[in-house]
This record gives sequence, C-alpha cells and structure tokens, in this order.
Amino acid sequence: MQSILNLQSKQSTTTLIGYDFTASFEKLAERGDVDCFIVSTEDGFSPLGANRDFFAADLGINDDDIRRIADWNRFRNDEVSLIGLPSRNPAGKLRGVVLAASETSLCYEQFAPAFHSMPYRDFYYNVAYESISYAAKSLGARKMAISHLSGSGNFHEDIATCMAEALAHFCDEANNPKIDSFLFVGCCIEKYHLNGISRLNMEGEINGHRDILTKKSKKNGFEVISLDWRELPDTRH
Repeated sequence: MQSILNLQSKQSTTTLIGYDFTASFEKLAERGDVDCFIVSTEDGFSPLGANRDFFAADLGINDDDIRRIADWNRFRNDEVSLIGLPSRNPAGKLRGVVLAASETSLCYEQFAPAFHSMPYRDFYYNVAYESISYAAKSLGARKMAISHLSGSGNFHEDIATCMAEALAHFCDEANNPKIDSFLFVGCCIEKYHLNGISRLNMEGEINGHRDILTKKSKKNGFEVISLDWRELPDTRH
C-alpha cells in the first residue's frame, strides 16, 4: 500500500488516501488494509468478475445472487443506483461490498456516451459520495477501497479527483463516522491518474457537499439506493 496524502478534515480527523495496484483484493482484506470494497456492477473481465468468488465466500452470499443483482443494476436499471451487500458471515474479513453504477451501466447513457466523452463529473462524485456514506454508516466500514468505476481502460484523472473530493466532503461533515483509509485498487488505474488528488485544497475552501435525493428499495433481498441530483443546480459538470 502506497500513501498519497493524509486528508485532514474540518473535524480534526485524518484519513489516509493511498493506492495498491498489485495486491489481490483477498490479500488486502487478509492484511486488514480493507474492510469494504466499492466496485462497479460490471461483471466479467472486471474487478467484480475477478473477485466475485472471494466476495461470495467472505460475505456468505451466494455467488449467483451477486451476479444476478449486478447484471440487473448494470443492464436493466435506468436509475443511478448502489447495491449494498452487507456481510452475512461473522467470520468474514469484510463488513460488506458496495456494487456501484458505472460508466458501462445503462443509467450512464442519460449523462454522456460511454468511452466517447470526458467523464461526467456529477455522476462520479455523487456515486462515490453515496457509496462512501453507505459503507461508513450502514456497513460500519472504516478502511475502504474503490475500483475504477469507468469502462475498462477508460479511467481519467478527473474521476479520481471527484472520488477524493467526495471523500473530503464526507469527512468534513459533523457527526459522520471516521474513515481511517481510502485506497484506489484494481486494474485500469495508474499512479498518474491520482495526481489531481494532491492538488485538491483539503483545507475546506472547495465547495461543500450538496445533499441529493436518495430512495431506498429492495431487490432480490438486497438494499438498493437510487440517486437523483437532476433537480439540483448543476455546478460541478
């Protein structure tokens, strides 16, 4: 695990932002570096596809159930949504996994064409913020890791910066749980993609978080958190 910076929040807490592109997700969990992964709902040749067996075994959730809910969120759900997978295994190393909407999800089409434009910043910021919030508040996670959430090979520095900005805003808010560390992991992310994070103003002068509309529902026994910011002024795109 390599450190990028120590994020100092307005609440006088410190969160390590770092990366690990070499260790497997299972090894990161075994070492105690990560207790929750935020990954795209894209299956197959992807962080989810490569780690679905590990997630299923560690969380005590049927592998086919994970695959089905991921495919539904990617191909048939037109709302920007997160799927919560809390651990059902008391002996597991993870508190849970968040399956997040991504660039290859059906819902992304309403914002920008995948692979053919700059990242739609509001999408990545809000998906990251609500994923962090769910992981911290509902799963009790303190050591999070996030994968690219872009299409394969299409990660961009702006995406990493949006994710770090979302983390900073979450940590700045009073009464939010403390996050010990936040790692960028998996394929398609390179060290240079993270350059913008060190240039972020971590002293609170960047715009604060705007609450968005969220809706909770159930699908196949899993919690679905749907996001909608379209009724709000668009200041980040």
